[in-house]
This record gives sequence, C-alpha cells and structure tokens, in this order.
Amino acid sequence: MTEEYFSDLNYTLANEDTRIEQTLLKENSSKVFSIAGSGARCLPLIAKNPKDLFIIDMSEYQIFLCELRFEAMRQLNYAEWLFFMGYRGALQSSSHESDHGDHRWDLFKKLKLQSKTETYWSTHRKAWEPRGFILLGKWESHFQKLGVIFRDYLKCDFSDIFKAETLAEQIELYEKHWPQLRWKSFLRLLASEYVFNKYLYKGHFSGSAGHKTESRPPYQFVWEEFERVFRTQLVRKNYFMQVLLLGKIMYEEGLPLEAHESTFQAVKKSTTQIHYNVGNLLDLLPKNDYDFVSLSDTISYLTQDDANQILQKMNVNTKVGSRVVIRSFMRAPTEIDSRGWTQLKDQEKWAHQTDGTSVYNFHIYQKN
Repeated sequence: MTEEYFSDLNYTLANEDTRIEQTLLKENSSKVFSIAGSGARCLPLIAKNPKDLFIIDMSEYQIFLCELRFEAMRQLNYAEWLFFMGYRGALQSSSHESDHGDHRWDLFKKLKLQSKTETYWSTHRKAWEPRGFILLGKWESHFQKLGVIFRDYLKCDFSDIFKAETLAEQIELYEKHWPQLRWKSFLRLLASEYVFNKYLYKGHFSGSAGHKTESRPPYQFVWEEFERVFRTQLVRKNYFMQVLLLGKIMYEEGLPLEAHESTFQAVKKSTTQIHYNVGNLLDLLPKNDYDFVSLSDTISYLTQDDANQILQKMNVNTKVGSRVVIRSFMRAPTEIDSRGWTQLKDQEKWAHQTDGTSVYNFHIYQKN
C-alpha cells in the first residue's frame, strides 16, 4: 500500500455509511478487524459488543482520533459528546459561571488518554476547540470548499430539497427545480480525475486511467450514483449529502450512525477491548482468526495481485461463518481467489442500495 496518501489526518468524519458493516456484524463476536479511518466507521461496531476489536491504519494521527472518539464516548454523556465532536452547538451549563456555554477544552481535560494522544490533541487545540473535530480532515474540508464554489459561484441553493419530508416530495423537487446543467458541471469538477489526484489522493487515485476497473469516468459514475440516491433515499437523512451541499450537518435525522443515541449508549455499555495498530493491513490480517473483517475501500490501494488474493491472506484458522466486507470505488478486484469462501451476492446488492454515501460497490464473503 502507498504510504504517501496516509501521511496526515485525512478523515475526521466518515466517507462511508457504516450501517452496512454494523448490520452484518453478529452480536458478541469474538475478534473483529477494521480499518480505522476517522473512527466514525469502526467504533459503531463496538455497539455489537465484540470481545476484541483490532483497528489498524497507516496513519498514527488517525489512530489518535479513534482513541479520542472512543474515550470521549466512554467518559462523556451523550449531549456533551455531540457538542465535543462538533455535531451540535454549545451546551448551556447549569452553573452560573458558564452562562456562555460549555467549552470543549474543559471536556477534553476530563478524558483519560494515552500520553501521545493527549499531547497530539493538546498541541492542535486551536484547530478543534472552536468547532469540534468532525470537519477538520482534508477530505471533509475539500468537500466543504467545493460546496462553497457550488453555492456561491454557481449560485445554487439546495436548501429546499433538504426540507422534503417524503421521498415523493423530494423526487418532485429534484425533477422540477434541480439545476441539472450546473449540477453536472459541478460534478465534472468535483469528481474529475485531476481534482481527486491533486487534492485528495496525492497522485494515487484508484480511479485514474490505467488503474480503474470501472468503465465510466469518475464524474459520470458519481453523477449516476447520486441520481439514484436522490430518487431512492431522503437526502435530509444523509450526512454526506448535507456536508457536500449545505456545508454542514443541519438536520439531525441525518447524523451518521456513531451519533445516534442508541449507538452511543451501546458503545458506552460495551466491554469490548480495542487494540490500536499502526501499519499495513496485510501484516495484521493473518495474525488472528477474525469473525468479521471490515476492509473499507483499502483494497483499491493494494496491488491487483494482493487484492485478488485478499481472502487467502486470512488466518488459516478462520472459523466457518466468518465474514469479510470489502468496499471498492472505481477500482475493484478483477478475480478474487474465493477458494473456501462463498460470495453473498444478495447482501452485496442490499448493501449497495442501502449505503448512504452511494459510490461504493460491495464484495461480501463468508467462510465455508
């Protein structure tokens, strides 16, 4: 895997809808493996109370964020956590000394963190204290900036479609009032190979010519998938669409899974032991007989041979019924060696139709 792309804090929210993985994970599993990302992807898995969760990322900064997220869940109450992370505005304390609202720094000082994690976030206090953590990453900042271009320079106001409370109402608004020409022009910019490579993937975009397995150019692929979303899902319940088109999460029914109170409380009660790892997933995968493996879309960054052999790299003692969930964006494995595994095509179809971020293909396998 390339190390250049994973050399800074890229994600602080999530570019994946982790409802898919959480639904597929069985309650009280033994060992679960997940790519870390921002933590918003993997920490909701703790709500299913696995005995052990093994998290890995090539960026130590992303691991710092995962630990911060989890410890804040464990040590703060739900309202404090929403405010601390940046999902909700200032709390008003009952104390007369705090009439101006609570301060994130005060909440941060309550947390017990590893020394490296505490030092990292203390050093970067000025970045997160005013607005929380969820929109600090390069990925989130990039899409916010593109949204500013779309709203301010192309003069498009998308607020009405987020007011729709039924799918029929949303489809009518989309068909009658959506600025299709400007939308397509915007996506040609947003989802161009040049923009992906220069601003997000540092030259390692999996959808680049010569790398992608998807026949459509990136902008067309994204446009067609977004078209499907507008006709099948309420976008006010989609945090990714809110960030892209509104610049922030304005409607709490669209909060990602980690911010649902039921998830928060389940994580708080869980007895799961988290094991943080910095390094290459190919080194950690064979070390344990995982019941469930969530690979995110990291397979897009493996060599084609490693991608095709990913199931054969699992621990030889992997139990019957264990599952592997793989996402791919623009670049999928060409011929996965599935000896000993069964492809769950019905669940792949369900996952693609359900996923709120809409642009992923799924490859789901179960151990024979």
